[in-house]
Amino acid sequence: MIAMLKTGATKLPLDRVASLATALECDPRLLFNLALEQLGGDTTVRAIEEIFGVVVTKNEVVWIQEIRDASGHTDPSLISKGQTAIRRNFGK
Repeated sequence: MIAMLKTGATKLPLDRVASLATALECDPRLLFNLALEQLGGDTTVRAIEEIFGVVVTKNEVVWIQEIRDASGHTDPSLISKGQTAIRRNFGK
């Protein structure tokens, strides 16, 4: 199956992305984007990003998970104190 995907003889079904990413130990978001490009071309990826926004990176997911854990999954608003703390982390 991997050889067929590499040569373009078959396309990666979107419902298989997560399990294949786990097996390959790669970022499922990146693999999903590649599968989308393969299925619908660049226009599909652009349309999805336009509708849903840019897919977050693996590191951004860790930040989001930490915020959710710290807030008790309450979907907190970003207040100026939090924004200042984040900017201070990056020297801004």
